[in-house]
Amino acid sequence: MKKISPLMILLVIILSMVAYSFLPLIPFWFMHGAEKADNNQANVLGLRDKKGAYFSFVVFGDSHSGLIFNDAATLKEIWHMNREDRFRKVPIDFVLSVGDVTLDGSRSHFEAYKKMQKLIKWPVVAAIGNHDDRVFFEEYCGSKQFAFRDRNSYFVIVDNEGGSPDFDWLEEELKKGQEYKHTFVAMHKPPFDPYQQEWYNVDNAPWAYRFRKLCAQYKVDMVFTGHKHMFKSERFDDVDYVVTGGGGMLIEIPEDDGGYLHYVRVMVNNDYVTYEVRKVSPPLWEYVTYYFWKEAIYWIRNLYGSGYIFRRNTETESPRVSGLNDREYWSEAFIEPRSDG
Repeated sequence: MKKISPLMILLVIILSMVAYSFLPLIPFWFMHGAEKADNNQANVLGLRDKKGAYFSFVVFGDSHSGLIFNDAATLKEIWHMNREDRFRKVPIDFVLSVGDVTLDGSRSHFEAYKKMQKLIKWPVVAAIGNHDDRVFFEEYCGSKQFAFRDRNSYFVIVDNEGGSPDFDWLEEELKKGQEYKHTFVAMHKPPFDPYQQEWYNVDNAPWAYRFRKLCAQYKVDMVFTGHKHMFKSERFDDVDYVVTGGGGMLIEIPEDDGGYLHYVRVMVNNDYVTYEVRKVSPPLWEYVTYYFWKEAIYWIRNLYGSGYIFRRNTETESPRVSGLNDREYWSEAFIEPRSDG
């Protein structure tokens, strides 16, 4: 009888582990999703009767349901989310998605998202993202812009998938939030550049400046956003801004810069707020087919830049945006808040 080599045994074990990591997708494909009535309006109504000033909620974004890679990663994140209350120490009230719940906004992708929603064992509240069709979002998820209370906190869900939010509506809701101990804002696009090496650039947008100043004026505790597939936190005028776009979508940013799958758990304890980032490793089959190679390419690029070889990093370019330092360009940002009178 031919003797089996240790290398062959190791290879069989690795292939078996890779195949096993793929298995959660099979029942997912055949399950039914949550009902359409299980939407934003219904879920926030269930939070009104919560009592006490000690609770927690989970935030994630950019699950982009509808692509096999994204669905597999989101399923693993949901498994970890659902274990957050295993010690029964802090009640978890709901899960908040900061948008891009679908890959391209098609009906089938919204149906895939509703399957994800059904697997999460807490009520789900979702903001709209730029990948989410607006008509289908209302059909499957409910309201695009709304506010609600939970215990001693006020939550404002902003529709900014097109960029600048509705400032009149936002300011009115922030005024209402003054009656509560804490105010939280959630929307899809961040009002700052979380990763300046990428295409997304909003630091020079008047609406972003105005938004940050408005949140500072009304003493918002935290602002949650997604859009960029990474984790990033910044603080402006005593307001914490958290970008949590690692909810399942394939991440193109290096892991060292925040490019990893994750979600955020926020804890409210009477008059203070804390949060923790839960890093989640991708399914093994997804790691060997994508994430390993992504990190390898960045490692090679950083080892010796191709720009030096091809002389692509020696040319001086003029600024692509004009008028950045003109008061006219920033006029929208300098609009004074309306008085109550």
